[in-house]
Amino acid sequence: MPANHGMLFVFQQPAEWGFWMHEMKFSLDIIWFDANQRVVFMEQSLAPCTPQGCPVFTPNTDALYVLEVNAGFVAAHNVVLGDSFSYT
Repeated sequence: MPANHGMLFVFQQPAEWGFWMHEMKFSLDIIWFDANQRVVFMEQSLAPCTPQGCPVFTPNTDALYVLEVNAGFVAAHNVVLGDSFSYT
């Protein structure tokens, strides 16, 4: 994925949306946002699934948006819980 690009998932209602790394070819950071577009949960440098396992990563709180970005994005941009985002 090009630098500073990602995939934003927008759901119909907040929930504890789980993500996994099935069929991924590279590692990702995944960021969950609440309905107010504030970071509520993060997982960093998630490796693609292996034949031995493919865990599901689930936040401990409801989220309405989930953003997948290249591994290292969270650290490089100092993303912390409570940060917000906007999009057009």
